[in-house]
Parts: sequence; C-alpha cells; structure tokens
Amino acid sequence: MNTMEITKVVGGLAGALLVLLLLKMGAEAYYFPAEAEGEQAYTIATADEGAVEETAAVPFAELLAAADAGKGGRTFNKCKGCHSTDPGVVKVGPSLHGVVGRPQGAEEGFTYSAAVAGLGGTWTPEELNAFLTKPSDYAPGTAMSFAGLPKEKDRANVIAYLSSLQ
Repeated sequence: MNTMEITKVVGGLAGALLVLLLLKMGAEAYYFPAEAEGEQAYTIATADEGAVEETAAVPFAELLAAADAGKGGRTFNKCKGCHSTDPGVVKVGPSLHGVVGRPQGAEEGFTYSAAVAGLGGTWTPEELNAFLTKPSDYAPGTAMSFAGLPKEKDRANVIAYLSSLQ
C-alpha cells in the first residue's frame, strides 16, 4: 500500500466521521430544542415520589409450603452434572438422596472440603436455602463452584424436590 492509498483511506474515514458528527448535531437540534414550546397540554397526577409502596417479603416457610417439587426437579437439572439423586451414587459431588435432615458433610463415600466438613449442622430446609443462595458465602472455601440460585422460589422448589426423595 503506497502513501496515496493510505491518504485516501484516512481522508475517507475523517469525512465519514465529519458527516456523522453533523448528522448528530442536526438531530439533537431537531429533537431537543433549546426552549420548550408552550405549556404541557395534559398533566398526569402521580403519587408522591417519596411514597414508594414496599412489597412485603414472603417468609421462606410459606414459599416452601407452596413449593412445586415438579418445578424443583426441572431446576435441579442444573445440579445433575455433579450430583446424583440415587442413594450412594457419588459423582463430582455427593448424592443428594435424603439430604434433607442429613448431617452436613456426612455422605458415605464422598470426601468433603474442609469448609463443608467443618459445618457440623444438619441440612434443614432453611440451611439448604442459605447454602443454595450462594454456596461460597455459606461455606467459604468450599470446593463447590456453583454460583447459586438467586430466586428464592427456585430454591424452595428444589428443596421440595429434594425432600420428596427421602
């Protein structure tokens, strides 16, 4: 490529940018005039901006009572790559058959990370909800790389599904 061709390319790009700049300035002048023309024809009355209605959070126990195990089974498909629902079948993670009510870090045949093995509690629905929200926050240092289930309803459905596997 010689100098003349490079000059043509640079000149073409500069010309295109100049045209775009002029179009932008013209559009702003057309759509956003400096002064508003007249008054508003119709004003819509709204509630006070400071008065925001707060929605009451539904307690987790109520969500769990209304949970759908079938939907939980579909959401659990995200977990099937690492966990089995068959008793005693260990994959990358432990079997989750009978996990509700089981001591934490106590599945036979699976070696837990120190973070989970040291928890020492029981997998209650509330504990599973906290864990499934974000496992790395519940048990810092866990080997489980799952990001968690952000929707509380999804967590309740998965816990209902796991409870049905008892």
